[in-house]
Amino acid sequence: MTRPDHLVIYLSGRCNLSCSYCYASGVSGGTISRRALLAALASFAAARPEAPKFTVLGGEPLLCRDLLYCALDRIRKLFGPGAPVHLFTNGLLLEKGEAARLLGRGIKLTVSLGGACEEKKALKNLPPRLRKKACASAVITPDKAGQLVAVITRLLGLGFERLAWAPDITAPWNKAALSRLASSAKELRLEYLVRLRKGRGVWELANGYEAIAQAAGGARPGPCRNITLAPDGFFYPCDKMLSGPAAMISPLRVAADGKGRQKFFRLAAGSGINSSQSMCPAAPWAAARFRAKPGPVPPGQARARKISSLWLKAAAKAGLSSPLFRRIHGL
Repeated sequence: MTRPDHLVIYLSGRCNLSCSYCYASGVSGGTISRRALLAALASFAAARPEAPKFTVLGGEPLLCRDLLYCALDRIRKLFGPGAPVHLFTNGLLLEKGEAARLLGRGIKLTVSLGGACEEKKALKNLPPRLRKKACASAVITPDKAGQLVAVITRLLGLGFERLAWAPDITAPWNKAALSRLASSAKELRLEYLVRLRKGRGVWELANGYEAIAQAAGGARPGPCRNITLAPDGFFYPCDKMLSGPAAMISPLRVAADGKGRQKFFRLAAGSGINSSQSMCPAAPWAAARFRAKPGPVPPGQARARKISSLWLKAAAKAGLSSPLFRRIHGL
């Protein structure tokens, strides 16, 4: 099995919000220690991942600001200044000038908007000139399934030029909501095609790089290449399982080089789920399976994620023929 090259870091599960769709609200393990954090990064470096990249999630990473900057500094030291680092935040705790400093260090900054977030406060310290460099991410819940174009238009109006959306993995999707999502995704695709033809107003597909690689014929087949560093200091095969009690998830710990991931993939396959690199269908399965009271995957999840995946693939395929699309995606 191909070694993982993407390390997803959870400094803690703590957050200053309580969004209804958050799958990480029950992440256990407290807050990672500085010692465990540095040791884990050293182990990942020793595994010699090919083209390593990093994502820092939570919880809210800025609640652990000292640990966050410790991680960023050590990543740069171990993996060089060009290693991609992606930081997700709700934006509420950004200090004045902090977004500019993070972006200036080459950090890809994504602000998650919606849910319980007070948008005006979240954007207070992210002025329009910086929003062009940052990314906005929206979770689409079933009640907003028919509003994709409106959601994207609003984010563009706020000054963002890098956008991502994904369906809520914690909610049931009935036929009516799925129909609205499919129609809305088709409408958004047509909107994107118009922008491509006009050569302006095209936004970067912030979560579309795997789809772009596949469209260009360069993607590797097989399951996702992520591993997750949890607040307990151990590596796991999927961040969606981190809400599970220690006794449930500890048998599935993996090595920094990914050794041991097969056990997780076999469990998923036994439930009829195969991991993939884009909009992984194992995500809602893991979120439902690994928690204090395990339950079934909410209905409609597979179809909702398929709709999102098809949107990304269609936009990526169309975009490859556009000089503007290729430029903003670094192709």
